[in-house]
Amino acid sequence: MGFLSVRTYNFRNLADGEVMCDAPEVFLVGENGQGKTNFLEAIYVLCYGGSFRVRRDEQLCREGEDQLLLRGRIRDGYDETHDLAYGWESGKDTGKKTIRLNGKPVADRKELVSILPCIIFAHDDIEFVQGSPDRQRFFFDQTLSLYDPLFIDVLRRYRKVLRARNIALKDGRGDLLDVYDRQLAEAGLELLERRSEATAAFNTTFSDLFTGISGFTEPLHIEHRPSWRARTAGEAEAQLSRRREHDFYMKTTTSGPHRDRFVYRQAGRDFTRTASTGQLRLVSLILRVAQAQFFAARSGRSPVLLLDDVLLELDPTRRKRFLDALPGYEQAFFTFLPDERFGDYRRENTLIYRVAEGTIEPYGTGG
Repeated sequence: MGFLSVRTYNFRNLADGEVMCDAPEVFLVGENGQGKTNFLEAIYVLCYGGSFRVRRDEQLCREGEDQLLLRGRIRDGYDETHDLAYGWESGKDTGKKTIRLNGKPVADRKELVSILPCIIFAHDDIEFVQGSPDRQRFFFDQTLSLYDPLFIDVLRRYRKVLRARNIALKDGRGDLLDVYDRQLAEAGLELLERRSEATAAFNTTFSDLFTGISGFTEPLHIEHRPSWRARTAGEAEAQLSRRREHDFYMKTTTSGPHRDRFVYRQAGRDFTRTASTGQLRLVSLILRVAQAQFFAARSGRSPVLLLDDVLLELDPTRRKRFLDALPGYEQAFFTFLPDERFGDYRRENTLIYRVAEGTIEPYGTGG
């Protein structure tokens, strides 16, 4: 499965029109700030109904406009064609978003995960290594969500109870906490167990990739450090109860899976404390390769890959190892600067486009 074409209207700085994508690899070549990443973002939005760069849909709309539309034609594994559409228009209070598959509304974005999953390799992925615990949790929750839609339900249930408990803490409603603690403990323990199991399995893929791509002889592994030391929901509930007075003082829930941490350890040490920026960025790329391989192994499906200027950051040896380590994919979109040797990576059916001032046209045409 992959994209046959992508049509944009009022999306970021991209010129309105259709870009043909019927190829295993699509190269987007242009200087920074011309629209290469915006096009990858458009594909991501079609796949998931939201951006990997911003949270507010109105930020995707071209400045001065009050509506946008994206449409993607995709081909499935049975050689049938489908139509994905994403639209947004401003409203009186908040904007209205619509997502459709073959003309029918998609009620829950969770449904999109099973249609055409994609994995983005982006500059900000370094936050999954050296960023806040929230960003590290996001990566592992995303990894689980890609192949296990039921995990999305667990995560939503936990967040819903957590919001309710935090409101009760702010309002001083101690009479509600016994119920919320029990619900939070049940949902939270399931979330914790799934994260721990996934981290252990993910490490097998990730550690092998790290030594293979980086050239380091000492393996790197990821350690999940849960906020709760609980094996049963009752033990988790007891921990919440013991911290209740502190939670009232802080007016928020100070323990639980929303406070979990992930640590990158090499030879018994915290890798992020001594690693260079280049090494940290390399690890972030390897994380995405591992995520793609992990998804393919668990689901039996191949994702669409979106690679935003990632080869530029690697020396020739590691670049070759990185490309060799990429899992089988339905389709891959790469961005390049004009002075990169992108021709070295093209194949017989690769499509190459020139991107300038939001216009995307076959490479070699234009001014």
